[in-house]
Amino acid sequence: MRNLSRRMMSTKPTQSYISCERRGSLAAITLQRPRALNALNLEMVRELQAAFQDASTDASVRCLLLTGEGKAFCAGGDVKAVMLAAKEEPPARGNIADAFFREEYTLNAALAASDKPQVSVWDGICMGGGAGLSVHGKFRVATEKALFAMPETNIGLFPDVGASHFLSSLPGGLGPYLALTGSRLGPADLLYSGLATHYVPSSTLPSLAAALEGCGSSDDVSAALDAVAASPGKSRLEAVQHAIDECFGQPTVEAIVAALRARDKDAGCAWASETRHTLSRMSPTSCKVTLRLLIEARGRPLSECLRAEFRACQRFMRQPSDFFEGIRAALVDKDKAPRWAPQSLTDVADESVAEYFAPLSERELEL
Repeated sequence: MRNLSRRMMSTKPTQSYISCERRGSLAAITLQRPRALNALNLEMVRELQAAFQDASTDASVRCLLLTGEGKAFCAGGDVKAVMLAAKEEPPARGNIADAFFREEYTLNAALAASDKPQVSVWDGICMGGGAGLSVHGKFRVATEKALFAMPETNIGLFPDVGASHFLSSLPGGLGPYLALTGSRLGPADLLYSGLATHYVPSSTLPSLAAALEGCGSSDDVSAALDAVAASPGKSRLEAVQHAIDECFGQPTVEAIVAALRARDKDAGCAWASETRHTLSRMSPTSCKVTLRLLIEARGRPLSECLRAEFRACQRFMRQPSDFFEGIRAALVDKDKAPRWAPQSLTDVADESVAEYFAPLSERELEL
């Protein structure tokens, strides 16, 4: 196990997980870990940080294009490796449980602060850490293959990488709904929610990339995207937006569940019944931490949201927490039957939730 931690902490990877190519004024960066659905490990985060730093300081680069090789843009972080490392050694400066999230969040903040337009293409799966690489940029392109989700409550964690910031800014109860249920969104839902800025058929991507090579400003990039953008059809989210607002606009997870139960009882609402069933499978602790993060994130800058998320994730990296059980059930034993502790929302005390928001003294995230 210690060999795993040392390998992941290495600053000299034996292989490259990304490719960088200059095409005119465009810097094209491709994630190249397709067998792992381009899931992020620490070496990959560091490669991306270096690539973005080079592009940001090169005056001839006017636009960044970020894509993923294979079936995914990026399916998230390599959480199994992180869990195994955290199980061996609790988070501390210099080990994987600290460094992976610290450097990933720092990269998320740098992307958001960049003054160069970034075009991220979701031509496949985008989850978790993939959202952190893309949503903070100016342009997010969904194709017909796009599949977006923040499913962390299902593995005993919470939507991070700045998700408390971008999900809390969505209209009505949509942010809490997506964060708590891990609902999967296709291109029409992504465009409706505002998570995607454009829908572009995948067959059009080569001509879009060629057009971006000559862009000299954000306005040029916007015009190039508009020229190939199409309609993805009708969003399913739009049809249930009122119900989402009514149920997920509640101040506590218990109140959300009660609202779903009442809606199902009074109107026989299939959506409410299915959603309540989905919530019943999630980690109760994760759900409560997630909702508090989103509520407190409203109106706050991204930097403050990332600091709060870092505090929470570092607590989840310490045993006991539902993160270890969630990864065991999903990715180690794969029995899909996590034994959450506590098992019910009513047994998750406010005091235990508050521990996830406690300061880290000398280990605070500095951005």
